[in-house]
Amino acid sequence: MVTRPNGTVELPGGEAVGEEPAVRPAGYHLRRLGLTSNPGPILVVDHMEATPLGAVGDRLNFIFYCGKLGPSEIESIGAPELPPDVRGWEFVDPQYFRAGITPYQRRCLDIAVAALSADTGTPYLRNGLRINARVTIPA
Repeated sequence: MVTRPNGTVELPGGEAVGEEPAVRPAGYHLRRLGLTSNPGPILVVDHMEATPLGAVGDRLNFIFYCGKLGPSEIESIGAPELPPDVRGWEFVDPQYFRAGITPYQRRCLDIAVAALSADTGTPYLRNGLRINARVTIPA
């Protein structure tokens, strides 16, 4: 997880530009942290609708599996320095995500971890909720 200058905590990453494939900015943001691993299989696809519904601004969010880091890769994070939009970083056990992440991020991360450990394929989410979940999806 990375900490942004405003104190928010999130997965490293950013937006794709234009028709750019999602894997490209994912790899770019890993390299900015000093990592050489490549984004691998997609763990979660989330269709986040603009609010109010129908407004311009819908987006797709992806969480990629990027493998396990070895000691030398861990040492390289932030070398020689962190990018200006990152104040710090930390490894976090999924059971103990910090309170700094939003409920939306928490739902997406929980589902990504479950998909990885259960090897069930890539869940498709809508606004951070499984589309097959028996819940009322917020408008």
